[in-house]
Amino acid sequence: MAVPGDFFTTDSMLTLAGATAITTLVTNVCQYTFNWNPKWLGLIIGIVIGLIGAAVTPDAKWVNYVMGFINGFLIYASATGIMQMSGKAPDPHAPGIIAGRTKRSIWDKWF
Repeated sequence: MAVPGDFFTTDSMLTLAGATAITTLVTNVCQYTFNWNPKWLGLIIGIVIGLIGAAVTPDAKWVNYVMGFINGFLIYASATGIMQMSGKAPDPHAPGIIAGRTKRSIWDKWF
């Protein structure tokens, strides 16, 4: 069995699992590194990946771009685990909250 030379390839990036992983990775790194986590960032990344998928489709038609746009929402929903969200507000007395600010770790929610 040959070991793959790349972790992400164009083909793997354009699968739902690959696009979800990239969206999760980029948003978590932006949150952890820059302390920047707007809710819309993951959605924009998901839509861009969906549109890239439409653009690399041979003989792409306008419907491919519409589906790429819609798939961007699916990528975002998959990355955020949108069906698992409880809608609860964070506990202000939870550990890590200092003077109204939360100290974030790399896998904290960004949505």
